[in-house]
Amino acid sequence: MPDARLPDAGREAAEARLNRLVNAVLESAVEVLGFDAATITARHGSDVATVGATDQRLIALDDAQYETGQGPCMEVLERRDPLFVPDVAAGADRWEHFARTAADLGVRSTLSVHLPVDSEGLTASLNLYSKRHLEQTAEQLRNATAFAEQLGAALLTVDAYRSTAKLAGDLAEAMRSRAVIEQAKGILMADQRIDADAAFEQLARVSQHTNVKLRDVARRIVDERTRPT
Repeated sequence: MPDARLPDAGREAAEARLNRLVNAVLESAVEVLGFDAATITARHGSDVATVGATDQRLIALDDAQYETGQGPCMEVLERRDPLFVPDVAAGADRWEHFARTAADLGVRSTLSVHLPVDSEGLTASLNLYSKRHLEQTAEQLRNATAFAEQLGAALLTVDAYRSTAKLAGDLAEAMRSRAVIEQAKGILMADQRIDADAAFEQLARVSQHTNVKLRDVARRIVDERTRPT
């Protein structure tokens, strides 16, 4: 089979389109479902990363689950069934680190839904976070599942476009690239008080003007911020 992987320019263009599509779906999910923020968790092998977020601060809540391997988004990756947590504080005995981090961030209710992207060991979840106590409804669950299906279709389309063989290395690298890009966007948003689209456009301009890959531009920003002083 011929190698269907895209040249760097084509691959980054595909990632840019995916970035805009994922952000649009996540923003719609937050508005329609009545939550305050949404993220996407993706796992391939031992790699786990947040590959999309409407609020960069809430990535810390995802990270708390990755660190311990415990929390709603991690359970949904295994069990596949949606998991609604109406009162995070009440689950402190079950997921102590997750509950403590949620309290620090003001998150009270969560809903995690499995994304139908199972392919070559790839699993993912849509995670919704609310700063108010919410009650689960059948309509909310139906709508959340519909958004999860949209996101799953988007991720699978780009996966197939990038490589018909769905090479594991490409998938893992894509996850890491999107994770560091989201981190860099969050840094720019906080420092310059701009929105996610403007932050991404700024990264893209620097990449184009310096002829440096987008993910490498993002990695430099993250490394500069996290480098010990």
